[in-house]
Amino acid sequence: MKKYLYFILPVIYIFLDQATKFLVTKNIPYGSFIKINDCLSIVNVSNTGTAFSMFQNNNLIFIFIISAIIVYLLFFIFKNRTELTNLQMHCLLLILSGGVGNLTDRIFRGAVVDFIDAGYKEVYRWPSFNVADSCVCIGVFLFIIFCLRKNND
Repeated sequence: MKKYLYFILPVIYIFLDQATKFLVTKNIPYGSFIKINDCLSIVNVSNTGTAFSMFQNNNLIFIFIISAIIVYLLFFIFKNRTELTNLQMHCLLLILSGGVGNLTDRIFRGAVVDFIDAGYKEVYRWPSFNVADSCVCIGVFLFIIFCLRKNND
């Protein structure tokens, strides 16, 4: 069952990422937003750069970089599958899923669709992000925490 779960989880994460992006692009005009409350809005924006919209208009370069990272992660996961703990495997699958979700956007849409806008009123707004970005950040964060805890033991 565990083997199938490692295949099913990334499919679920990628599906959620692509489904939410599809819903946003079909229902919210580009550049518009729906305010949920002072802390959260749903927006329709795109990003051809990296995190926080840095290095804009380099989509082709990022397609190659992200593809290389995905291939490396797949190789690493396959090679180390018996040594990785469940938590480590899940972290790597989150990172992999986020990479595939955003790579799909870059290839088929020419840019990554971002739609979650969070912050406090207009005083501070975090850069817009999406489900794939969340998968990558959560996976990296948990993996680092796991490695730090392991080194302290």
